[in-house]
Amino acid sequence: MYLLYNLVLILGSIFVFPYYSIKMLRTGKYRKSVLQKIGFISGKSINNLAGENPVWIHAVSVGEVLSSVSIIKMIKEQYPGKRIILSTITETGNYTAKSKLNGIDGIIYFPLDYMCVVRRVIDAIRPQLFIIVETDIWPNFLRYLTKRNVPSILINGRVSPRSYRRYKWFKGFFEKVLRHISAFSMQSSVDSDRIIEIGADHSKVKTTGNLKFEQEVHHLTTLEKEDIFRSLGLKPGRKVFIAGSTHKGEEELILDVFEVIKREFPDLILILAPRNPERFTEVEDLVSKRNLNWVKRTKIDADVNPTSPELVILDTIGELSRIYSIGLLVFVGGSLVKIGGHNLLEPAAHKKPILFGPYVHNFLEISKVLIDSGGGIQVKDKEGFIFHLRRLLDDPSLLQKLGEAAYSVIEKNQGATMKNMEIIDAFIGHKNTEATRL
Repeated sequence: MYLLYNLVLILGSIFVFPYYSIKMLRTGKYRKSVLQKIGFISGKSINNLAGENPVWIHAVSVGEVLSSVSIIKMIKEQYPGKRIILSTITETGNYTAKSKLNGIDGIIYFPLDYMCVVRRVIDAIRPQLFIIVETDIWPNFLRYLTKRNVPSILINGRVSPRSYRRYKWFKGFFEKVLRHISAFSMQSSVDSDRIIEIGADHSKVKTTGNLKFEQEVHHLTTLEKEDIFRSLGLKPGRKVFIAGSTHKGEEELILDVFEVIKREFPDLILILAPRNPERFTEVEDLVSKRNLNWVKRTKIDADVNPTSPELVILDTIGELSRIYSIGLLVFVGGSLVKIGGHNLLEPAAHKKPILFGPYVHNFLEISKVLIDSGGGIQVKDKEGFIFHLRRLLDDPSLLQKLGEAAYSVIEKNQGATMKNMEIIDAFIGHKNTEATRL
């Protein structure tokens, strides 16, 4: 099975590498990420880790990076001399790690799962422990870690329905792959049952809760919020509706809804934040077809030319979470199309009512808790979207009530960091002998 897996990888590279090569030659895009992904990590990235046997944390993209914050902080508190290296796969994840995380000694792109590549990178970093945030399983990488006697653990583990079906198709193979993982810390009992069904040893599996509830909440002052308004060319206190992390197929519906609602609430502003930077131009084209006064975030100079736009396209990375603080209410994208949703708790941390679509399988537990609390509202179509927006905007006291309910979800679901840290403790320092009994 490993032979077949590696054959598929080699065949896949025939199509993948020409695409990235053209991108690199034409625009320079992906140059750094591709070089690191094929094992060419600069000395600057890892030289300060030489001989340190760091903890290597792998977080695929933005959501996983943010989930790792509390764990990184606790590792640094309990093991102040321990070095930490973090890897991501996406460029947005890499940017978020560099801008949001403190205490990281190196940030790299995760290597492609070719044996020659993973061998080169693992031998260069020589980690003491490898930690996967959520579920990103790479067979060759995990197999070589075992060969090098490096334990690996899965924290905040999640198995979506789609992944569960895919893994079950190749259960015989993944049963062998999962043997290379030393411990599984899963978000829910459903995730625990699924990972066991796929092939994990039940004695290694624990249910520890969701790290996404461990939000570092920073309540912005009135002055800080006013600065955000001004940075967007808006007068402080304007009524703002935010649609964050949107995907193809969602922006048109959101624009339709906004145009209807704006007739009833003419002072309402829309901040539209596409999830992927490569779609910024596409979204600009969509917005330009509407009869709206709009501006890109990167074109605003609040000190020179306040624009007071009706719509702002947030064409930057790393600002959205903070901008949520000025919204009256928030829609979280990736949920009206079959993406699976994005982090619903970021706006909840700012006490905002949260709307989302029917496709939230990546955040199924969180969406249910938010709905049950009253702080989250699931909309299924344009009519439902308009109905709930109108209802909330008509009643400021209801907006506040729902925002408080959303925030209470974070307060009531703390504790996952400590439970995950108990597992990590067994693999750091002189506790490695305990790891085999987990």
